[in-house]
Amino acid sequence: MKQHSLPANKKYNPEQRRRGGEVISWIFTSVGILMAISALFNNAGQNFLAGLLAAIFFLVVFGGIGRFLKRRSSIKVDLQQELEQIRTQGIASDQRTNYKPYMLVAALFSVPGLLILFEGLLNWDFGGVVGSLFLLVGGGIFTYAYKKKKTYQIIGPSILIPDPLPPVIGHQLGGSFSLTAKPHDGLSFRLECVHTYTTQPGDAPTMHPHAGGTADSERQTYTVTLHQQEAEAVITDEGETTVSFRFELPDKLPETGSESYRGTIRWQVIAEGQVSVPNKVASGTQTHELTKFKRSWEIPVLSLAYAQALGIELTPNHVEAPEPPSESVRAELRQQANESVERQIDMVTRADGTTKIISEAGRNKSISTVAKWVGGVFGCLGLFLFSRIDENLSLWISAPVLTLLGWGAFVYGVFLSGRKLEAHIQDGHIQIVRSLFGLSLYLRKGQITSPSQLELVMTMSSTTNNVTTEYMAVYANVEGKKIKLAEGIEGRMAGEAMLNKIKGALTQTLNDELV
Repeated sequence: MKQHSLPANKKYNPEQRRRGGEVISWIFTSVGILMAISALFNNAGQNFLAGLLAAIFFLVVFGGIGRFLKRRSSIKVDLQQELEQIRTQGIASDQRTNYKPYMLVAALFSVPGLLILFEGLLNWDFGGVVGSLFLLVGGGIFTYAYKKKKTYQIIGPSILIPDPLPPVIGHQLGGSFSLTAKPHDGLSFRLECVHTYTTQPGDAPTMHPHAGGTADSERQTYTVTLHQQEAEAVITDEGETTVSFRFELPDKLPETGSESYRGTIRWQVIAEGQVSVPNKVASGTQTHELTKFKRSWEIPVLSLAYAQALGIELTPNHVEAPEPPSESVRAELRQQANESVERQIDMVTRADGTTKIISEAGRNKSISTVAKWVGGVFGCLGLFLFSRIDENLSLWISAPVLTLLGWGAFVYGVFLSGRKLEAHIQDGHIQIVRSLFGLSLYLRKGQITSPSQLELVMTMSSTTNNVTTEYMAVYANVEGKKIKLAEGIEGRMAGEAMLNKIKGALTQTLNDELV
């Protein structure tokens, strides 16, 4: 096959090096080395063990972050090598190794904490308090990681074999994977084209991120779904359970790593449902229990031009197309999403046409609670290190870092607990009031002339028992600024229902162009 000149692609054939990541990588690595040297020299002749532990900690943490950023900033990914690896090994789900970073962090806290605690008990000094705090944090992180690992192992690896490979825009995307657990009432698949980008002060607004426009005034990161479609799984059980799917990719969508968009473009497939897994053996009988199932895979999708330049022959998918969800099923899902968003967000339209949307305080308790507890522990540890700063000059670095990060996370958790957002819409004019524990912080105004100004954005996500929950917000793009109308909406489908409700309220007062 003759390979022609390849089109530009940020992932596979970038036009320029991503030097920002390389610079930040160098900074992190250098800081780690300097902090390690400082810890060793400041403890020379006094407490060599503590200095050695601190040096190892700084080298592993900062050096590891630097290496990760270095790899992320590499010039390009070898597409042919990536495709060959997928052919021989398949694509592991994103959930395969998401517990390992937590295990590493737990070890980084627990091992030094155990040694510091032991030394503190021997010398009868306050080192034991520091060690116990490290052990407490490490133990909590390890417990969380262990639960994630057990949940993953019970369900199985679910290695995805794409068919065809690679999928190409305008053609088909499909695949299959084997499942140890037994699906209950089938599984559903969702295909998403996700655009992630960061705006800098002075950048154009991102309603169409690759186009021009009026400047943004703040640096923010957004995740927007450009395309989404759903399909039911095809399940066959011939010795082992095989789950398959197929999608038709529309034309005029960006490929993975498209140069036409600011930030990154990626395609992902998400499988969801319930599966039956073995629970225990009692009286010679094996019992089963239902557990939530969610797996996601990132799949490389090429443009037709890129595939032709590589000489790739387009092949059809060999999976039998599943029956599309019935109208009754779609209606039931929409009803569930509407009921969910009604429980989360108060929205009332008065007789004069004014729509009031209230995102109450006190929601998203899981995220705010974790932020407050973790932030409080690290913040207190930082303050304690400040009290011992005269004994070890290296604490001039670690104490401020832990204090700022810890209390910063704590303050963010408090903000999530007390934040409230009120939005008023009348005749296309919007006004929002941000308050914290009943105290008004600021007010913003603007005007909406088209429903295309409304945008659904994922602002946060959390993972519990291997199930990821997305938290959505609805923004209005007004004169180059983003004004948030509703926030903290749990679940993408509920967010889409909220977006449709706001659009519906607008169409009652604006002209036919809004329909």
